[in-house]
Amino acid sequence: MAHIVTAEPSQNRVRRLSDFLEIAKDWQGKQGSAEDDGFLTRLWYRGVNRQFPSLAPGVYRPNFTNRAERLKNKGGLEAKRLFLERQVLAQFRSAGAAFLNRDNLVEIYFAAQHFGMPTRLLDWSTNPLAALFFACDGGSEYDGVVYAMDAKLVIRKDAKRAPGEKLYQAIMTMRHPFVEYAIGLSFWKEPKEDHFPHVLPVRPDIIPGRIGQQSSCFTLHMHKAQPVDNASLITISVDAKSKASITRELRQLNINQFTIYNDLDHLSAEVKRTWGLTD
Repeated sequence: MAHIVTAEPSQNRVRRLSDFLEIAKDWQGKQGSAEDDGFLTRLWYRGVNRQFPSLAPGVYRPNFTNRAERLKNKGGLEAKRLFLERQVLAQFRSAGAAFLNRDNLVEIYFAAQHFGMPTRLLDWSTNPLAALFFACDGGSEYDGVVYAMDAKLVIRKDAKRAPGEKLYQAIMTMRHPFVEYAIGLSFWKEPKEDHFPHVLPVRPDIIPGRIGQQSSCFTLHMHKAQPVDNASLITISVDAKSKASITRELRQLNINQFTIYNDLDHLSAEVKRTWGLTD
């Protein structure tokens, strides 16, 4: 299963915004200076409203896995998983052709992720406050979690792209040839005989909308990639009962539903919340 192994949660739960900023600053310092990265930093964050044993994208989650297991075609679970992914993407591409760039498989794949299709992409952000927002965006019965990692270290030092060809520890653009190859596998392209699968850190084109607002980036979990144990990864716990108060602190910094999602649905939700008009 192509997942990222998570670290044990931090002992001290975050109960206010200042707690989180202190933990994040301390962790960033331990990773070395990232000033040369600017806003395209290699330090990535992912916020979720409860702890998970591993970090995996849609095609590796239980619902998708259970459906893949019931397929009657030959092959093991990974082959069935890839077949199911190809089938649902083919339907998305065909029926959605009028709304998509039909000649660019990479753009279609990122669009599929954007609109909720199960893919091999897992969302991250270079903005720690955006991750904290997502960690607080949910029920108060569970502690929220912010994962933080040096994205370059997702790739092992000895990783190869092909025999005799090194795969460097670097963040790739969505137009990188190896990213195009990896995504092509999900569109019925056959793997090379010397297939070297990896989990890849990918930065999408920064365009107006949700990707720009959330400072989005992704890990791409290739077919048959092995689990990744990133030594830089930490798990920051966010106290369940403090989610609401931390969300209020974030709103004071203009981190809210509208500034995160940048669409009319979430603008409406945020305006109604401001005036106490929620159902």
